[in-house]
Amino acid sequence: MFGGAGGNKFDMLKQMKKMRSQVKTMEKELAVLNFVGISKNKLLSITLDGKFQMKSIQIEDELLEKKDKGLLEKSIQEAYTKALQDAQAGAAKQMQAMGGFPGLGM
Repeated sequence: MFGGAGGNKFDMLKQMKKMRSQVKTMEKELAVLNFVGISKNKLLSITLDGKFQMKSIQIEDELLEKKDKGLLEKSIQEAYTKALQDAQAGAAKQMQAMGGFPGLGM
């Protein structure tokens, strides 16, 4: 009854359901991970979760007291870039740990 082409469709649906389940599991696991990027001057930090959503930004009083807009902007860029790079690497590592997604080249 499920042989031939019909069987292939059934198998594909099973695989798609399994992949959806894996994606949901991975999203839940990524959401609880935190990645902190710190500016080079160590006066600003940004925390992202594994889904690249910003969770917090911390600015040291010393940076605010300088009243240097350019320095503040540069510090934000540095911290965000570092946090994003770490979050992307963490997401890739998490995906590998889960066996990737066969059939999608991951």
